[in-house]
Amino acid sequence: MTALPPTIYVDNRNNEQATLLWNTLTDFLPKPYIESLTRKRASGVDMPPGYQMVYFPLSGPLSQLMDDGTDPKHSPGHPYNRRMWAGGFMHFYKPIPFRSESRQCVETIRNVEVKGKEGEEKVLVLLKRSIVEDDATPFVVEGRTLVFLRDDPQGVVLQKRRHVKPPSSPLFAHKVTPTASLLFRFSALSYNAHRIHLDKDYCRSVEGHPNLLVHGPLTLILMLEMLAGYAVEKNEDIVRVDYRNLAPLYVEEPMTVCGKERALGEYDVWIEGKDGGLAVKGTVKTHKR
Repeated sequence: MTALPPTIYVDNRNNEQATLLWNTLTDFLPKPYIESLTRKRASGVDMPPGYQMVYFPLSGPLSQLMDDGTDPKHSPGHPYNRRMWAGGFMHFYKPIPFRSESRQCVETIRNVEVKGKEGEEKVLVLLKRSIVEDDATPFVVEGRTLVFLRDDPQGVVLQKRRHVKPPSSPLFAHKVTPTASLLFRFSALSYNAHRIHLDKDYCRSVEGHPNLLVHGPLTLILMLEMLAGYAVEKNEDIVRVDYRNLAPLYVEEPMTVCGKERALGEYDVWIEGKDGGLAVKGTVKTHKR
């Protein structure tokens, strides 16, 4: 897979997708943060951090999708048919301006690794995405780690959540309850047909989950928006985020988006599931404007 040539995605860098994403998120963010971020972004010149995830979509015909609705370009093939978004990173080198002309996203498969004992292996696929212009410095370099699990030979088994204790004493904590409408909109904006976000029966009968799963990229963007809302009064911009998804989050179950400063220009961000366990964790670096 790593020998495959890079895939080039071209997209128009106008602000339509970003506006639709912002309108989708506002019901799930604190009102003071909405007001401060609206003031900061009033000029509408640059794309907010993380919003590039609803641009440069995989865009092959429907007939080429896998049975679960995902793109075959990233799949290691049978029997690794169950895909999860494990985490990744984003490095923001310079702001992405909203302009009518097109930009390129160059995607490569950087590494493929098999882990686990025989019969229970999983395949980790690391993708690298660079949004570039004519000069040598990219706007954003993004890493995405996808995990592919074997079909269970014993049949569908209800997935168990592991409980990981979250950090203590957050500077901000905001409880939200993701809805099916939120998941549908984010799937549409990101051109994501993965059935674990859209088809409850599929989740239960094939993947062993009790309900629709919240997208990994959506939880990342919620963490970034919460931190951006907190840091706007401090005149800080996000320059890098590293994150991991540790436990599934489900539709109509409350989750709490949290964060705290760990050092000058560095923050811990995380999401707690309905039971208070750690579901997503990340670190974010910022710099003063």
